[in-house]
Amino acid sequence: MSLGADVTNFIDGFIPKAMLVDREARTRARMFMFSHIFGPALSGVIPGYLVFIDPTGKWKLFLLAVSIFSFWAYPLVLKRTGKYQLLCYASIQNLLFAITWGCYFYGGLSSPFIPWLVTVPLLAFFYLPANAVSGAGITLQIMGSLVVFAVAIEVYGVPHTIPVENMAVIGVISITSAAIYVSMMALYYAGILKSQKEFEDEARRHLDTSNNLREAVAKAERAGAAKADFLARTSHELRTPLNAVIGFSEVLLEETDPKDDQQGVEDLKKIHGAGMHLLGLVNAILDISKIEAGRMDVFPDHHSLSQLLAVVVQRSKTASHSVAIRTNVDPEVEDIETDSTKLEQVLLLLVKNAVEYAGQAGVALAARATILASGQRGVEITVRDRGRGIDRTLLPTLFETFSEGQDLKHAQRGPGLGLPLARRLCRLLRGDLRVGETGPAGTTMTVELPCFYSVTALAA
Repeated sequence: MSLGADVTNFIDGFIPKAMLVDREARTRARMFMFSHIFGPALSGVIPGYLVFIDPTGKWKLFLLAVSIFSFWAYPLVLKRTGKYQLLCYASIQNLLFAITWGCYFYGGLSSPFIPWLVTVPLLAFFYLPANAVSGAGITLQIMGSLVVFAVAIEVYGVPHTIPVENMAVIGVISITSAAIYVSMMALYYAGILKSQKEFEDEARRHLDTSNNLREAVAKAERAGAAKADFLARTSHELRTPLNAVIGFSEVLLEETDPKDDQQGVEDLKKIHGAGMHLLGLVNAILDISKIEAGRMDVFPDHHSLSQLLAVVVQRSKTASHSVAIRTNVDPEVEDIETDSTKLEQVLLLLVKNAVEYAGQAGVALAARATILASGQRGVEITVRDRGRGIDRTLLPTLFETFSEGQDLKHAQRGPGLGLPLARRLCRLLRGDLRVGETGPAGTTMTVELPCFYSVTALAA
């Protein structure tokens, strides 16, 4: 941290918080503090020198020194009282007293203290806002002090307490101190203005960046909506010819005798399987595009979780040969309120994916009660297999769309739609999908859902 920053931080410790939050008030208060901390150190050289050349004027020098060094008390009074404007006028009057007091006893109108008078309007400019009230107040103070000074000279004359040749030395000291003081104030003020300009420039750059980001977000949202609309329309258009391919292949399979045309039956099965696989991809694209476009509706109602899992197991077995699928449902979550069609779609995808790699160990499908992060009662459904586990390099992008290795999660190649769709469906149901654990001993996929789907949660 620079010396200027250290000084500013020290000064800010004496300024009331209400002034620190206002830029103009903070600038004026910093100038007030700076002048009162460093001013006495510069002007105090003068009474220090006068002690040696005017040994008979101790009482005069004592009052002058008290007036000068009392400026150090102003920061403490400001911190305690917060009466900034009152202290500004008191400080200026104190300075006028010190100047006129020194002028009266040391040279009168030709006093070496006269140059310090130019600091009075300068300090008033730094301390107070530029308005008619402040200007009138400072003018009255200056004129009043000068009138008192002139009257004192007219009535009592000017006492000559030190030789003229010594006055020249005091003049050099006084002018030098005043010049250094004014220069320090000007440099510090310039530093404050520069810091404020840099801050304003930085704020302006951040504002421009924020505007650019908002425009980019708006463009991305429009592009996303256009993409979702395109995918939805394209998916609908693809379904018609696919259904025809699947339907005709089924009809041809029924009409073809394997004994007469074994190769034809095999080819028809491949056509039918490829059509079903492609239809699944189209449906996944359509569902994802609907969710991203906010067009996917949820139809919650009460269901038996045991019956729902039984349907998932039955449908999975027809596509997975004879892999054993064990189920276990906690009685506390037997009855749940959710969109059973979407939950079944999620579990069917996870179970089919698991049984593909379970081997003879089978798949465990379990549901138990839990408390969600929101504090709601929830259900945790786990799908566990004993396969090879997920390649850990795939975990960071496992639920991103169109990333390889996601659909068939055990390091196989896939279009990357299944797991992303499953997570989106879970979140649509106010829940989530995550990888519980994975490794050589197998993989656990965990679905968390609230026991009761809340429509008001969506509005919130």
